[in-house]
Amino acid sequence: MKLRGKVAISVIVPLALLLAVVVRADLMDTRARLLEAGSDGLRRSTRNTASILEGQCNRIAQVADTASISVADIKDWTRDELFGLAHGIVASDTVLLGFGISLEADSGPENRGAFCGYAQRTIGGIEEIDLSKKLDIERLPRYQRLRSTEDSFWERLDKESSDSETDLIVYLTPVMAEGRFLGGVMVDMEVSKFAAIVENAGLQSEEWGVVDHDGNLIAASDGALKELRGRDSIKTMEVRRLDSKGGDAPFAMLDLVHRSEKGEVFVEKLASNDYGDDDRMVAFAPLESTGWVLISGRSLETMTQATNGQVLRRAIGLIAIAVTAIAIVLFGTWWVILKPVRRITGVLDHAASGDRSARVGLSGHDELAILANALDDALPRLDELARTQASLDAARVVQESLLPSEPLHKRGVGIAGRVIPSEQTGGDYFDFGVLDDHRIAIGLGDATGHGIPSALFVATARAYVRASIFTEPDLASAIALANQRLTDESSAGLFMVLFSGIVDTTAGSLEVASAGHPGYLLRREDAAFQEIEAGGIPLGIQPTTYRSTVIDGLGSGDVLFLASDGAWECRNPAGELLGLERLLAEAVRHRDRSAEEQVAALFDFVSNWASGRPLDDDCTIVVLRFD
Repeated sequence: MKLRGKVAISVIVPLALLLAVVVRADLMDTRARLLEAGSDGLRRSTRNTASILEGQCNRIAQVADTASISVADIKDWTRDELFGLAHGIVASDTVLLGFGISLEADSGPENRGAFCGYAQRTIGGIEEIDLSKKLDIERLPRYQRLRSTEDSFWERLDKESSDSETDLIVYLTPVMAEGRFLGGVMVDMEVSKFAAIVENAGLQSEEWGVVDHDGNLIAASDGALKELRGRDSIKTMEVRRLDSKGGDAPFAMLDLVHRSEKGEVFVEKLASNDYGDDDRMVAFAPLESTGWVLISGRSLETMTQATNGQVLRRAIGLIAIAVTAIAIVLFGTWWVILKPVRRITGVLDHAASGDRSARVGLSGHDELAILANALDDALPRLDELARTQASLDAARVVQESLLPSEPLHKRGVGIAGRVIPSEQTGGDYFDFGVLDDHRIAIGLGDATGHGIPSALFVATARAYVRASIFTEPDLASAIALANQRLTDESSAGLFMVLFSGIVDTTAGSLEVASAGHPGYLLRREDAAFQEIEAGGIPLGIQPTTYRSTVIDGLGSGDVLFLASDGAWECRNPAGELLGLERLLAEAVRHRDRSAEEQVAALFDFVSNWASGRPLDDDCTIVVLRFD
């Protein structure tokens, strides 16, 4: 289907359908969006409130848990000290109403029997009460539960069952020492303070309640559902799910509470026989540390008020605008977009078939004209780019074929190396190979620049150096001969530094010669590399002589390390240079590993330092290890 037809179908047909059903559709859609937005808002506010409330409970529990540990750790508390601890905790935390500590008879302070000290906030300050004199602590149900379970728990304490003038929320935790129950610690807060935390966290305008696993009411807002007000439990409360596909069969509200205890925060549209027509959006969020569930609700009628009038007015305006705009859209789309696009696609069809002579020829400065002009400019260069890419690929394959494909292990010597060019082809190379039954040659070169010219120069230099080492009697003469040939044939401005060596595995010696490039030797008894200084001038500048040096006494554990300057001149994203000292220190750390493992570890080190930043120069590392 052509683009004009797609535009017509995507604009005209939907508009015609919209004209028929716009009022009803928009009404339902707007109502659904309002409910969805209200559901999301209620879910977020309930979840956030639950998180804040649980954070407060966790903080209070932590105070009690920390106090229980302190009491257990110190065996010789006096009553005054315990009262002081309780007094100090209440004074430092305005959320708390009181704090109590109880100890068993045989562990009571000052050997005076069972003790239960309690500090309570009052209008006049903080009152310290010796509950041991008023209550038989060990017979209290909550204390017996604490002793039998030896586990912390939260609970609501009604004022009718306590000496308090208000309903309380309490947290009890055992005092344990070496697996033995010594007593307990209790913190409490007023239910009204608990409610204030909920409403300050974002549920001021909501109807909310907090219930425990059995549906018992812990706290509720003043505007809570009448099902929650005036009752202590929701055990018998039944609700219906309004959007249930299976009908409106009633089920227990407690089922939703248990579902939320699994850690799920969710919202349901619910109705109850007690609601009448006032259905509600109700959110459930767990307070995992307490084992309670926060329930929050909003009236659906309130959430969708005034929807009908808004939808009708908006629908009339949208229809009028749409009818006027459709003709403009279709004409403008054809003239400004479809017509130029057809010209561009025609040229692309010609180019795809192999004819790159066609041109779009669009005038103007808009995006389509810019695209067309860019296409006209790009087509002639496609063949040239393809030929260049093919040349680069071929050069890379040839260059890679000149490098040793595998590490070398011969007569107690292991050699490995790797090159990572900064472009598709590079100006670095390394080489190693067996000269005879007890001599092995090794070398590393770094030419000026990188790219195809440097790659060709490196290939030529490698051939001359390799041929010279096999024909000349000593290493210095071989390097001089290779330099003579490169000087005669190389282009101006191209030269290469080189480090070359010959290992005599029988004599345990290393003959080295340098054309401007250093090497680094790590003796088994040393903790740092010693530099084999660069000697002669680089290859390809002018004819000259070179000298070689023989290093004797090499054996197991000695390491020869070679690297191009691209290895230690790489930079991290902040622009900081890696540096030779860091690289050599890292090489010392891996001295006991095989040559190929050392090379892999050092390249990982360089890569981690660069952290994704491209290399500024070719990077080559070669390691020779006497095994």
